[in-house]
Amino acid sequence: MPSRRAVLIGCNYPGTNAALRGCINDVWGMKAILEDHYGFQPSDIIVMIDTDSGYLKPTGKNIKAKISEMVAASQDGDICFLHFSGHGTQIPSYDGDEKDGKDEAICPTDMNVICDDDLRALLKPLEAKPGVKFTFIADCCHSGTLLDHETVQISGPKDGAPPPPQFDMSSLSSIFGALGQPGGRDFKNRALPFNDLCGMLSELLGGAQVDARSVRSNLGSLFGADSSAKVQQFMQVFQAFTAGNKEGGGGPSGMGLMQLLCSCLAPSADQGPSGQPADANSGPGAHYAAGNLAEPDLKINLPPGGAKPSVDQQLAADTGILITGCQAHETSADACPSGNPDKAHGALSNAIQTVVRTHHQQNPGQPLTYRNLVIGVREVLSKTGFAQNPCLECSDTNADTPFILH
Repeated sequence: MPSRRAVLIGCNYPGTNAALRGCINDVWGMKAILEDHYGFQPSDIIVMIDTDSGYLKPTGKNIKAKISEMVAASQDGDICFLHFSGHGTQIPSYDGDEKDGKDEAICPTDMNVICDDDLRALLKPLEAKPGVKFTFIADCCHSGTLLDHETVQISGPKDGAPPPPQFDMSSLSSIFGALGQPGGRDFKNRALPFNDLCGMLSELLGGAQVDARSVRSNLGSLFGADSSAKVQQFMQVFQAFTAGNKEGGGGPSGMGLMQLLCSCLAPSADQGPSGQPADANSGPGAHYAAGNLAEPDLKINLPPGGAKPSVDQQLAADTGILITGCQAHETSADACPSGNPDKAHGALSNAIQTVVRTHHQQNPGQPLTYRNLVIGVREVLSKTGFAQNPCLECSDTNADTPFILH
């Protein structure tokens, strides 16, 4: 029997300006779905939440470590499931003024952002294990293209496939609460604006100014070797530049900087499977200076945010299946029916749970495909007044396979 492994992450960001209310409830709801319908045992599931010290805290370092461990432990035929409920954000490109030059990222509770590049590096080892089925649900804004897969058009079930579940408004009202009543539901969106991210980083740094041109060096200062791969790449170039200036040489030549940048982008022999340094006391981020670093114009073209990685770094089309919280121009809702935080939830996570349970009631013994799941989720959200349309990003082949299971 294949092994099952899941990492469930909920970030409510308590005590901060970014506080949400439904992310921890999403974790418990998804845990119940895995155990009730997909054969997961409690010992198969890692829970990471930021409201109870009895559970592993969902910091950037801890999240990357647990994803890496799950991937490394998996063998052909196994099932892997990742669920993130919290804020998503975008990090502007290096020069800060490109209209679309942004990297999508998820926000751990400590704001040590995890970019799409990090996720690809973490999942890259799965290409050598084609029998592992990996599902990622990102209940946050800016979740599209986190794995850089094509978007499957949600246009209806395939011929011969069981139809999506059917819903009636009375049952949906009881699940989602206070439909159509003014003030009946309290909403927040799960997008952390870049300026808010900068403000939170500034507080962590004791008031140092953080903006589009200094965000990478500040993330490097705060998190060092545990920071995002793109931050570490920038810091290597930055340190080479500042070291050259201290020696009176004005920094490395443009060609020297480009050679160094290429070495930063290429995986090194001392990197673990996640693409991060195997030893936290060595590697690019181990010796960053503390505090706000004034980033000079390095006079080189660093890879712009949002740029596609090279072909050899991209994930294979059949590696990983992503369900996003919404489309790029939309926001993912954190809903709190009647203002009661005990009933708060992410709209996507709650809709997935609704569709899964309804399907198993209406079609016992029949698998629910990813395509039909997302069709059903979109219908639920539309009927209950949520203006978000989750997407399915994976290969066409994977779109019509059973949700989670082989």
